[in-house]
Amino acid sequence: MCTVSEATASLIVLVAMTLLACDLNYSNKDVIMLNAISSLGMAVGSLIFGIVADYDGRKRLIPASMIIIFCASIGLSFSHTYFLISFSIFILGFGAAGNNAVLRIYLIECLPTRKHGTCLALIDLIWIIGLIFALGISWSLAPSIIRMLGNEFRPSSWRVLVGVAGTPNLIMACGASLLPASPRYLISHRRLEQAMFVLQQMFAINNSQHMANIPSINLNDYSRAVDDEETSNDNFIDSVKLLFLKTWRRIVFVVSFNFIGHTLLLIAMRLFLFPGCIWLALWITHKFIHCTIKDGDLVSINNQTYCTSDFSDITMNFLTNCHKISDNYFKYLLIFSSSFIIGEVLLVIVIDIIGRRLSLITSGLVGATSILALAFTNSFHISIVLSIFFLASYSIMNTVTNIIQLESYPTSVRGTIVGLTSVLPHFLSFFIKLFVQVTLPKILYILSGLLIGVTIIALPIRDFTKAPMPE
Repeated sequence: MCTVSEATASLIVLVAMTLLACDLNYSNKDVIMLNAISSLGMAVGSLIFGIVADYDGRKRLIPASMIIIFCASIGLSFSHTYFLISFSIFILGFGAAGNNAVLRIYLIECLPTRKHGTCLALIDLIWIIGLIFALGISWSLAPSIIRMLGNEFRPSSWRVLVGVAGTPNLIMACGASLLPASPRYLISHRRLEQAMFVLQQMFAINNSQHMANIPSINLNDYSRAVDDEETSNDNFIDSVKLLFLKTWRRIVFVVSFNFIGHTLLLIAMRLFLFPGCIWLALWITHKFIHCTIKDGDLVSINNQTYCTSDFSDITMNFLTNCHKISDNYFKYLLIFSSSFIIGEVLLVIVIDIIGRRLSLITSGLVGATSILALAFTNSFHISIVLSIFFLASYSIMNTVTNIIQLESYPTSVRGTIVGLTSVLPHFLSFFIKLFVQVTLPKILYILSGLLIGVTIIALPIRDFTKAPMPE
């Protein structure tokens, strides 16, 4: 439910940007900047939450990130100036990226080895379901919001939509505060009594037995940590110094001789997969509405070179104009977003059977072939099928890359590596949204090349399927 709440808020705010542009008479450049600011917030949020997760633990950061999303949503719904709207969107991206990272770190540290792949793929599947749920809510409420634009009293508006989308995060933050601490984190920081208590609770719940019946475990055998035993004191400045010192040590560790190759490969993989599921679905939908179909007729790919779009064109497609929503856009976006469900369901079934590397290579080849074939077909229905294959494959690649990243590093640096590998993709999204125009068919060749690049990088990557994570 935590990941559903985060996905709902993220998608609905994207729709709300279109509605607020009409309400407040913002230009296309203003909309582009708001979307870019969201990516900038995600870059900062993923880095800071990853670093703090290794320093202070995972448990408290899950409800903290959800409270940030809630506060940013409420702040956005009450904002009337461009600065406050931009700031709220930045904070929303900050919290959403932090929640996305910390939740998966926490989950993999609480799961048995044999269920890592299946359960993390299931989390991404639930995230996609939350995305589609948010899309349905937006589609149902957008017409009434548009009808009331300009009215003095508006019981239905983009402000109400954003506020409603953020509220579940506050509710789930209360529930997430009851989660136990990560046992792996406690062991890595030598809090052995707390770790043993958490393991006893898990044993009792999973086996319906009294916690005293847990088999004998000597946690001292597992309590080696990267950090020394410095502890923070009441002095804020000393605590900040200690945070930077330990963060530097972790960065040095992940670029040490044993990990530097793997770290560079993961950074490259994450960079090649930078667009993200939401933006790829938006772009594919935009392509079909404005490039593939023109005046009701199918346009050959060779005649689509006229179709050059910036990111304001892609996001503003939720509306035909400020007086009418685009039902076609919502319909196709719903269809293409459902492609991610196909990919994640397949991944849930096979990832722990065929392994991470084979899942990544297979999906990369299928996705690259599908998007490349899209450049040479003039059949509308075949184009739809190829787009579904591409999006499903991308979803699989994105999830598997995250799983490989989480499994490949010790607990003491897991948050740091997640933060470091997330910064460049979000920064790249920030600059592309600001300065790059999307032109067909060049973008099809670029996307195919990116997926082939990830496939090649996956060949030497270490596969920890059903194997213990390194500590």
